[in-house]
Amino acid sequence: MGLFHASRGNGIACCERDEKEMTPRPFPKAKKINGTRILLRVDWNVPISKRGPEDSLKLERTMPFLQELSKRGAKIILLTHLGRPKKREAALSTKRFLPLLKERYEIEPIYHKESVGSARDRAKLLKQIGASEPGSIHLLENVRFDVGEEKGTKVLAKAYAELGDLYVNNAFAACHRAHVSVAVLPKLFQSEAFAGPQLIEEVKELSKLLDKPKRPFIAVIGGKKLSTKIPVLKKLFSLCDAVLIGGAMASPFLEAAGYKVGASYSDASAKADAKRLLKKRNLFLPGDVMVMKKGSRMHKLEATSVGQIGSTQSIRDVGPATLAAWGALLGRAKTILWNGPIGITEQKASGFGSRFIARVIGAHAKGPALGIAGGGDTIPVIQDTQTLEWFDFVSTGGGAILEFIEKDGKLPGLIALKR
Repeated sequence: MGLFHASRGNGIACCERDEKEMTPRPFPKAKKINGTRILLRVDWNVPISKRGPEDSLKLERTMPFLQELSKRGAKIILLTHLGRPKKREAALSTKRFLPLLKERYEIEPIYHKESVGSARDRAKLLKQIGASEPGSIHLLENVRFDVGEEKGTKVLAKAYAELGDLYVNNAFAACHRAHVSVAVLPKLFQSEAFAGPQLIEEVKELSKLLDKPKRPFIAVIGGKKLSTKIPVLKKLFSLCDAVLIGGAMASPFLEAAGYKVGASYSDASAKADAKRLLKKRNLFLPGDVMVMKKGSRMHKLEATSVGQIGSTQSIRDVGPATLAAWGALLGRAKTILWNGPIGITEQKASGFGSRFIARVIGAHAKGPALGIAGGGDTIPVIQDTQTLEWFDFVSTGGGAILEFIEKDGKLPGLIALKR
């Protein structure tokens, strides 16, 4: 373990993968699709405010392919999930996308509230889609409103299959889910199931992290829950020269190293794993942090070493000495992966460290190093610092990125589309 300076890890591994086997079947550009019913899986799972769904990278990257299919005369049937509904909730209905799509993208899809799992509703859907004009866009209700979606129910998959002539998955961020619309439905279409261009690009770019990456290879991993990232961390320790861990994820490691974290959040369920992983020579933790006294209304932060955190103080961000050291490490890297903020970015003061990381990686990417980032909480930081175009690639995936690395690209949604 290192706090500031790099010590090269042992047993650095590279993956030998069959690129053709792992590349999903791409949608053929020359395919005649006029009047063809295309089930298009997208991931529009974006934050929602009182004004409705907010614009995001996920929506923006979906639009070119969607508009192309429409211009070529296909009847597009959009499938997406939104949030984690326990029942049909108006707040998580895809109907909330309609004003945004019209205002920002000049798209006016036909919204269908019907449940695909209902034979009666499905008959109505079939009639409406059949009567629509070539180029029409149909927006189905939140796929997770059907209880069979997350269970991977084949009966529900067959119901969806009745609506389309072919299937296209353009939702990388959902490919780690073994759900009906991602991993079961495409198998029913066999050779008529394809990957959209956005999905192909995600796989191509993220594969660069697995296929003999240039070294030094450094990963910056942040976020809150350590327990959910233990499997991918084990993979990263074998793959990377250095793994820099910040955010609340660092707390269990600091405790395992004998430091007290005061009133900071610490994932209790991950402490045993943190203690075991603490032995990794390519693990790097903050040596100093920015803390705030519990109950402070002024959000006043102060820097302190990890050995001096008070019982009423909580860690809010990585400290300046650590940022300087990590910045120097990243400046020497040839491959960089960033997933998860290293501080509490909802507050400007405690988001400084994450903004610093965005600028350092962005400034070093596209030439000196390959800079790849992703994750739902990471993208807003990159957009806030206006460094999106500086990165070699910013993925729309969060958990999907980590599982892609952990499982050498073998995600349920990708396996279902293999050549």
